[in-house]
Amino acid sequence: METKELQGKFSRLSESEFEKILRAKRPEKIIDPALIPSAVTVPLIRRAQGWCALFTKRSQRVETHKGEVSFPGGTIEEGETALGASLRELEEEVGIPREKVRVLGELDEISTISGFRIQPFVICLNWPAQIITNPGEIDEVYILPLSQFLDPARLRIENWQWNGREYPVYFFQLPECTVWGATAKITKNFLERLQGSIIS
Repeated sequence: METKELQGKFSRLSESEFEKILRAKRPEKIIDPALIPSAVTVPLIRRAQGWCALFTKRSQRVETHKGEVSFPGGTIEEGETALGASLRELEEEVGIPREKVRVLGELDEISTISGFRIQPFVICLNWPAQIITNPGEIDEVYILPLSQFLDPARLRIENWQWNGREYPVYFFQLPECTVWGATAKITKNFLERLQGSIIS
């Protein structure tokens, strides 16, 4: 399927179709007690140009992944569910309370070379919404069209060595920023899930 045709199909998906696609497959889990459990939201927004996703640029004051573009999220605290942690972090980082979102489904868990196990939840935001960034954690917010990520020319893959093993690391080069690492992998997994359903 041509890129422009695929982009058009993505832009016409309804919220209920997103939910149906995501809930049709049980998300894969990673069992490794050495990894730190964490969770993120993949916030979707319907705008005039089609579906967009909200990303944040982490500040230089956070403990890990300083200055990187990421989805809202963080480690799961004791007594929290993964979904609860992801929604708490969404509110702490960009000021959007859980009452203003709808959970559409989950994606496969991923692990990172920095030692985290990430559980992603796809959500839909009521829009327009007031975004209030936490200056201690977030420097900037990007709302990026998903159609940009469907252009194969924007994707680059590098093979990195870590602890004697080779890992593919993904990079999406966009006009606004570069999305890479775990966030790029989650984005790629999400788009592939949708693309598989659209083409089939």
